[in-house]
Amino acid sequence: MTMPAETCDILLESIEHACETFFVTDPEGVILYVNPAFERLTGYSREDVVGGKPSILKSGEHSADFYRGLWGAIKAGGHWAGRIINRRKDGALYTDEVRICPIMAPDGRIKYFLALRHDIGREIQLESQLVQSQKMESMGLLAGEIAHDFNNLLTIIIGSMELISEDLKPGSFGHKMAAEILRSSKESTNLIKQLLVFARRQESNPVSTVLDEPLKELKVLLDGLLGKGVTVAYTLADNLCPVKIEPAHFKQAVMNLAVNARDAMNGAGGIMIRTFNAGPDGLPPTLPAGRYSAFKISDTGPGIPKEALPRIFEPFFTTKPKGKGTGLGLSTVYGIVRQNNGQIFADNRPGGGAVFTIYFPSLQP
Repeated sequence: MTMPAETCDILLESIEHACETFFVTDPEGVILYVNPAFERLTGYSREDVVGGKPSILKSGEHSADFYRGLWGAIKAGGHWAGRIINRRKDGALYTDEVRICPIMAPDGRIKYFLALRHDIGREIQLESQLVQSQKMESMGLLAGEIAHDFNNLLTIIIGSMELISEDLKPGSFGHKMAAEILRSSKESTNLIKQLLVFARRQESNPVSTVLDEPLKELKVLLDGLLGKGVTVAYTLADNLCPVKIEPAHFKQAVMNLAVNARDAMNGAGGIMIRTFNAGPDGLPPTLPAGRYSAFKISDTGPGIPKEALPRIFEPFFTTKPKGKGTGLGLSTVYGIVRQNNGQIFADNRPGGGAVFTIYFPSLQP
């Protein structure tokens, strides 16, 4: 049945204004038409691709067998659906949910292939962040239970050793051993405290705070803590919205992030600290809609290895050499931020170096 001309015009108009990308090829895969959404997503104009083939989008992430299977299915007259990682004109990768179907001529031959593609990068990012969030929540529950029980045992050990050492002759071998056990036990309690922070089991007294205020109080302390080889530049917003947080905990988080940056730069480089208002637009996809006060710290170090990014806040995970860290610094920051109803994100700066951004819900609507 032939479609009326008016219906064809309506259909073409809809495709021209669709958010999804459409393109049409001949039976040999030569592109005959792409809609404006295709141009916006891929960066290629119609003039760039019409007369060429979809292989211009190949990312190198799929094998030759993958593409052979796809073309084999549609050339046999069947439909194909799946995910394809493609490459934009600027080289950036993106993931499409793709459906390809043949358009048949009256004699049964394939006349065209129609491809409908939907960029699912946002959905994939949300799925990944949701899984990571659930994983961190589970780890927090486990760490909290273990830390609580272990803390009780350490309390007994420390109390017992203090009593035993009182009966031992000062300077004797036994007295020295008891002192070493006490020292190690008390060091262990510091690790337990950090685990309890990660598990959000520390006391908190949140109050209305403008993030610039604790940062100004920290300035002198940070300059001394980081050493002469590290410079710190501040860009603090004048009209920052107040948030409800525990200022002492926020200071602890900032110090941990600054020390982490110093270590990544081997004690020499630059740290940039910035505060700003964020929202309601342009927020990370996992943040609920609203307004936020944000804190960002970046450095001029080597950045975070790509494979480490998903695990960077896990307790005892570290990219430092063995013996150079406990792996609890960033997990402590994560626990502080979450306990204060915020979210933290880790990434790398385009020019190199790590960047951590924290968002706290604003008290102002």
